[in-house]
Amino acid sequence: MSMIRVGFIGTGGFTRHHVEILQEIENVKVVGFVGSTQEKAEEFAERYYQTTGYQDLETMIAHEQLDAVYICVPPMAHENYEEMLIEHKIPFLVEKPLGVDLDKVRQVRRKVIENNHLTAVGYHFRYADTVMRFQKMLEEADVGTILGKWMGSMPGAYWWKNQEQSGGQFNEQTTHIVDLIRFLFGEVKSVYAQETNAVTAKQDSSVTVADVGLFTLTLENGLLVQIANTSVLPGGTGDVGITAYTDQGIIEWQMGHIESKMPEKLEKYIARQNPYKRENEAFLHAVKTGDRSKILSNYEDGWHSFKVALAARKSAREKRLVNLDEWDE
Repeated sequence: MSMIRVGFIGTGGFTRHHVEILQEIENVKVVGFVGSTQEKAEEFAERYYQTTGYQDLETMIAHEQLDAVYICVPPMAHENYEEMLIEHKIPFLVEKPLGVDLDKVRQVRRKVIENNHLTAVGYHFRYADTVMRFQKMLEEADVGTILGKWMGSMPGAYWWKNQEQSGGQFNEQTTHIVDLIRFLFGEVKSVYAQETNAVTAKQDSSVTVADVGLFTLTLENGLLVQIANTSVLPGGTGDVGITAYTDQGIIEWQMGHIESKMPEKLEKYIARQNPYKRENEAFLHAVKTGDRSKILSNYEDGWHSFKVALAARKSAREKRLVNLDEWDE
């Protein structure tokens, strides 16, 4: 195909971010947006040249010759988008997390497998040059243990603070840390979680998510991982990263850089590439050529990270260790 025609589901910040990147990539044309209402979709489309707003995906598919679709909606709002795109054989990139409904995500996963459908999931940190540097450092070290953290403030979106709609911070944000741990260190075998609401529910009675969580993950290779998250910090304050303690020293990754602290040696590498751009290029390369090798996270990968969030929620609720094979089929 000479020109890749792309549609979007969702009219929020992630859609804007992806569109801005696609505008810089040759032979890609954004043609339409699906919004929660026709008015929202049309208002959003007015920002971009020769694009159209649609109230539903079925109408956009009927009116546009789509080569790919991006799904950028809140966790509770996936409806039947994935199933419809699979039915019409249209590749899709879906933002994380995959959802909040186990049966829904499991059904989509089954259909993706049955149809060998082309997918990508928005775990963009996998594409970061700092993460590639992390992988290289790990080749020369034996890891003892790992600490992960996602410490920030509570987003303003109404659905984010509702447990049933967002799945909580671990599902919505900390899943990035879980996914990188899987990518760098191995698959998760079990989870033990403790969660509470320490601050935000006192300030806002509509908050039903935990605002503090501690999670112990045991990997299939035996490594022990500790993850902490919180959403009690004031806006503009945050601390997100992964630290590996190894026989060579300490390796600390954060969003914009990676540091290695070895005996008598300290190295710091600053990120130089945009991981979102590499993520988009990998997906669109697969759409154009059929070569999926550059995609670092597909729906199956997203399913495994989603299972960790399910296990964490069940563990916190039932106050016990939960094995991930409880969701195996």
